Amino acid sequence: MQRTVITFDAHDRISGVRVDSANNPVFHIHLNADPKAKVHEWACNSPYCENVGVNSDPHPDDGGPEAVMQGREPWRGGSR
Repeated sequence: MQRTVITFDAHDRISGVRVDSANNPVFHIHLNADPKAKVHEWACNSPYCENVGVNSDPHPDDGGPEAVMQGREPWRGGSR
């Protein structure tokens, strides 16, 4: 098995640590194909994203919605 090392940067939306049953980090990649976008690819670990992969919503720095993080759901009061 080949191990892949992934580093995150300031554009990624990773909050806390989410792991699967094998203790692997859980995240997905958003891709924005718009050539005018400042951010074209970013990692996210929100369990609520529905539009991921190619043609995702724009990154928040490009006017897209901020990811909803577990424990900060707006329908639960949001800012706990």
